[in-house]
Amino acid sequence: MSSPEEQPRVAEGLNTAEPVRRPRHPSWYPPMRDDGKGLRVMNSLTEGVEPFAPRVGRLVRWYMCGPTVYDVAHMGHARAYLTFDILRRIMEDYFGYQVLYQMNITDIDDKIIKRARIGSLLKWFQENVLQGRDMARLVAFTAEAETAAVAALAETRRKLSEPLPDATPSRVKAEREEKLMELALKESQLHETRERIASATASGDFEALFIAASGINGDLLDEREGQEVTEQRIFEDHARLYERLFFEDMRRLGVRDPDVVTRVTEYVPQVVDFIQRIMDNGLAYRGTTSIFFDTAAFARVGHDYPKLKPVSERGESNATEAEMAEGEGALSAGIAGEKRSANDFALWKFSKPGEPRWPSPWGEGRPGWHIECSVMASDILGTNMDVHSGGLDLKFPHHDNECAQSEACHMQHQWVNYFLHCGHLHIKGLKMSKSLKNFITIRQALDELGVTPRVMRLLFLSNHWGRSMNFSDQSIDEAKERERVLRAFFGSVDVVLRKDTWGETQGFNSHDRRLSELWSTVEDTVHCALQNNFDTPAAMDALMELVSATNQYLLSGERPSATLVQKVGRYVTRMLRVFGVAEGGDVIGFGVQQGTDDRLVTVMDALLRLRDGVRDAAKETKSTKTFLPLCDAVRDEWLVPAGIRIEDNPAGRTTWKPDDVATLQREVAERKMQQATERRTTLVNQIETKRKSTEKWRQYVCPPQQYFCMRDAEKKIYAAFDETTGLPTQLVATGAAVTEKEQKKLAKELAKYAKLHEEFVAKGGEKWLAEQERELEELTGALSRL
Repeated sequence: MSSPEEQPRVAEGLNTAEPVRRPRHPSWYPPMRDDGKGLRVMNSLTEGVEPFAPRVGRLVRWYMCGPTVYDVAHMGHARAYLTFDILRRIMEDYFGYQVLYQMNITDIDDKIIKRARIGSLLKWFQENVLQGRDMARLVAFTAEAETAAVAALAETRRKLSEPLPDATPSRVKAEREEKLMELALKESQLHETRERIASATASGDFEALFIAASGINGDLLDEREGQEVTEQRIFEDHARLYERLFFEDMRRLGVRDPDVVTRVTEYVPQVVDFIQRIMDNGLAYRGTTSIFFDTAAFARVGHDYPKLKPVSERGESNATEAEMAEGEGALSAGIAGEKRSANDFALWKFSKPGEPRWPSPWGEGRPGWHIECSVMASDILGTNMDVHSGGLDLKFPHHDNECAQSEACHMQHQWVNYFLHCGHLHIKGLKMSKSLKNFITIRQALDELGVTPRVMRLLFLSNHWGRSMNFSDQSIDEAKERERVLRAFFGSVDVVLRKDTWGETQGFNSHDRRLSELWSTVEDTVHCALQNNFDTPAAMDALMELVSATNQYLLSGERPSATLVQKVGRYVTRMLRVFGVAEGGDVIGFGVQQGTDDRLVTVMDALLRLRDGVRDAAKETKSTKTFLPLCDAVRDEWLVPAGIRIEDNPAGRTTWKPDDVATLQREVAERKMQQATERRTTLVNQIETKRKSTEKWRQYVCPPQQYFCMRDAEKKIYAAFDETTGLPTQLVATGAAVTEKEQKKLAKELAKYAKLHEEFVAKGGEKWLAEQERELEELTGALSRL
């Protein structure tokens, strides 16, 4: 690390006289000014919660690491972009900062190259090798691909099973354990793929087999033929497609567009100039496969590397093999000995066959991953920015390498003042990731899982932005319940505010004062929570406490203060707009006149009076079967498309509230499904009860005098029966008379049967039993029709 005696070169407005020094981190130079807002944020540069202030005025220069557009965005991406949208909104709409928000699009990358090549090769394979639908060739090639995929995973397991040395650092051991978990997931996924392949092969379904095997077949095709893909347009078209889909997803989630979007492909000449300046400063060198950043030379001139990844207790900062591999990309294969240090990383990669290429003084190639962000951010935000954000997985090596190469180019010691890293989104214990294929796309979550953008935002608000969170049915249900409570609250507020309350007593009574005092307390609590590192879970808990208290206030039976209810409703709405939960925060222009049309109020009030009158009359005249279903249809069907929610109150007047049509339709569908489930359960129980009853009473049809004779028809135990009682008198086997002891036993059995037969006759006998069996048949038919 740089010695404290040196006076580092930093941007104007940063405090070099009083740097912040945290254990295992280099010095951090905070802004000199205190803007008085009291905001404190978790800064990854110190791993501490630090006072926040822009370096200059109210302007926050903010760079957000954007997507690598090689596939559709998944919920792990939503975790980052929706999370930082919430933080950006709080900065802009609550604290009043002037934010310049830049986001990049990585449209040159190993993942894009490989995915675009595979897409092109699979199309070529089907059209030219399979000539449309050659099943035999497809089966043969798939078998080769299966063998290769199995062998690749087996080799990975062999390497991961090799024992680690006794002195292995704990983080390397933890990394090994995580890699083993990831490998187990990949093995399970390959097993499922092979089962689908076997099924499609057995059925002779060409399309099913082609789709099932596309993953492993694509990998094998790329390994054999990838170098033949030379048309640069293939890579550009692939990136543009997924860039457009990404922004479509972001808009559906309500994520604000960046103020500036920069693409790597539009910055290649600037990338070359940037690298040349680093080389001119003596901090980069040419290798066989790439231009590399010289981390040792960087340290010798007084800089720190890495800054974000804490050094060990022994002062070591070397990256693990897995970290360096992640940083260099899947298509990079260095040559042993070409790097001066294991930590050195590629600034410019010389293109191999099958890769896009641009001219440079060192030969045709493409930018390294890390250099892209440094160049684009420096162009828009300058040699120093206030905030840089991204997912926790980008912390090292990506963000550390960005810092190093930017400081090496600008010859300054602090490129970023505050680094913000959001926690991962976990599913089944592992980080959601495309490479692990354990992801749920944003579109699947919205369209198939029924997670609305609002529910998703409420879910993220309930989890701290800097910590990992689980994406599970339970967490989604909790967010849905929170949305339901908020909807009910706004509907109740609307009921109060559309009444003419000026004829009622004004002022505050003790009931009003308690709610007013709580509102004041909650506003302070929310403010302190947002000052404290954007603590949205605490802020939302406080808001929900105010909502709950207001609901209780309105249900108390006392006269509500419309002005106080309006105050509370406006405050809750304002905060939800700040968070992006409530709509209207980004409307441009005068907007639509808010409030409910007076004519609608008059019509709806009249309709509810009529409906309540019909319900009451139906109950008095005992005609509920005719009229109550019609009243229910008004509530559950006919007014739903108009966005009107009707709430029946057994203890008082029926009320109505405007609501979202889609939400009402979803609730009606869920209610019908629940009713159908309950009806099915009821029918199943009724059928089982009726079946047991008919089976029981069918045993007591014959008169008691014929009981033993009927029972003995198959067994042939008795040869003769008493003509009066029907009791057996003689055995078939020996011809002997039934003993007196046996006679008594049989008499008891007959008496028991006679009693139940008498009960059967009292029920209606065989005619009643026939009715029961007909009812059972009707119930069974009704169940089959559900």
